[in-house]
Amino acid sequence: MGLLKILFIITLLSISIGEVLRFELIIGTSINLSNIAVGALVIYWLALHLFKKRKINTGKLLKPIAIFVGIGIISLVFNLKFLNTQELVISFLYLFRWILYAFIYFIVLEFDKNFQKKIIYLLLFIGGIIVIGGYIQYFFYPSLKNLYYLGWDEHLYRMFSSFLDPNFAGAFFCLYFFLIVGMMRDLIKKNEVYMIILFGFLGLLTFIAIFLTYSRSAILMLVVGCVIFLILKKKLYIMAVLALLAVSLVLFAPKAFKTEGTDLFRKVSSEARISSAKQAVTIFSKNPVFGIGFNSYKFVRVRYGFTGKDDPSHAEGGTDISLLFVMVTTGVIGLISYVYLLSKVILIAYKKYKKNFIAGVLLISIMSFIINSFFINSLFYSFFMLWIWILVGLTESA
Repeated sequence: MGLLKILFIITLLSISIGEVLRFELIIGTSINLSNIAVGALVIYWLALHLFKKRKINTGKLLKPIAIFVGIGIISLVFNLKFLNTQELVISFLYLFRWILYAFIYFIVLEFDKNFQKKIIYLLLFIGGIIVIGGYIQYFFYPSLKNLYYLGWDEHLYRMFSSFLDPNFAGAFFCLYFFLIVGMMRDLIKKNEVYMIILFGFLGLLTFIAIFLTYSRSAILMLVVGCVIFLILKKKLYIMAVLALLAVSLVLFAPKAFKTEGTDLFRKVSSEARISSAKQAVTIFSKNPVFGIGFNSYKFVRVRYGFTGKDDPSHAEGGTDISLLFVMVTTGVIGLISYVYLLSKVILIAYKKYKKNFIAGVLLISIMSFIINSFFINSLFYSFFMLWIWILVGLTESA
């Protein structure tokens, strides 16, 4: 096995560490182990192409990726006069990180078919670690109160696993659940009984874990994903059964420790999201064409008086709605380019979903993920970008 594949496996394993290992890079920004692993992987991959003069497989998404990156750079150039040197560097690092994760797509395209099949099992293994880790955390570490000073919310009696946030954990569990369902359909066709039982049990654990996050955005993502799956497979009668099961889990989920976070009808977080969206719209209205610069959102919020300069919260760097985040940081032009990129990804998956199960997983994942991103900024969460870009690369290679 070559060094590139070893680095790729290390990068995948870094997902299971989540936000547990997080380091401050410079004042105002930080990186996690996944960022470091992806950076090392991409640098080595580029070095291989440079020194061995290999031709890069650009796939079908080079153009939309390049357009979005170009507009991201232009948005920063247009706002140079509003940012000091440190703010400009930090803002560009966010764009640079997005570029690094996009490279994962090109790397996966170049792997041989045999290793690409192994990647699917690696994703299943890593997801299993995160789910099991979530149960350990739920029973033995039910609160993040001791990390509040670092910018984390308390999340009392909710499953947040290694992501230290139940909403992001819930979204990941959904992505993992869709992968398990797709894998099981493939195993059923091959009649692999023991593997079906194993993944069936893991799927059940994951399904329950989604509800133990008490994340409404994750539950909605699950419902949307299941509906899309059943429509594609023309199994509409199963929708009623799943709906009944979902309602039952909502009603009978553990409530021995009733808190604001475990109340699915809570209002505080909803009001906070509405307030965040209003702030983003206000800023966008002043910068509609190329936005405020990707991603200078935190600094602009300080300038507008929406937050303090030293606010430690991890939510200060973006708004809860991903597409609104794109619109406010890169303007209408950037939003159009990003929607164009998403539409190309969906088209790649749609054309192949009947022939390859991983394409179906991608189609369900990305469409339900877009719905989820209207509640949390999940489309730009590093672990999710890594997961989705891998699925895109595998789908296009199928």
